[in-house]
Amino acid sequence: MTTRIKPDEQRKQQIRAAATRCFVRRGFAATRLLDIAREAGLSKGGVYFHYRAKEALFHDILEAQFAALQARWDAEQDTDQPADRALHTLVLTHLQTLEQSPDEARFCNLMLAMASQNPEFREKFEHSLAAMRTRYADILRRGGFAGDPAVLARAVIALIYGVAAQSAADGQAALPLTAEQTAELAVRLARGPA
Repeated sequence: MTTRIKPDEQRKQQIRAAATRCFVRRGFAATRLLDIAREAGLSKGGVYFHYRAKEALFHDILEAQFAALQARWDAEQDTDQPADRALHTLVLTHLQTLEQSPDEARFCNLMLAMASQNPEFREKFEHSLAAMRTRYADILRRGGFAGDPAVLARAVIALIYGVAAQSAADGQAALPLTAEQTAELAVRLARGPA
């Protein structure tokens, strides 16, 4: 059974995609609704009909991002898979999303910057990070890796976001390491010194 998207929701998706491109190119402060309308191929009124202010549009984009992140962390774990393989797979999946979409990597960097500026956003971001830490810590605990699983989970997440943050220095938002290289590093980090 296929689900049809209503025209109104299709238009909002079109506006959100255009706004994401504008926000990552220009930054939040420099982006105007008119810029978003032009990027979407709509009139300013066409955007304004759905979003009265760029703040509401930005928050709608963030909500969609957080929902996608939350779905990723809430997904069932394959507990039959060895823990080092599960860790590798989770890091790989996490970074492949950023690797395959330069706008996703750029928006990740924008989300990190906005977390320090907006208390409501910071709270949502912390909730998402808590879910990530729990997911990684569960895998690390199950694998019996050296060290405190909660601390190791923070280190793995720091590695992932550190790699993502470095993409800001690249004109194409390319990650400095491949998703595969980063996943291998995460497993080595969790195993500790040889």
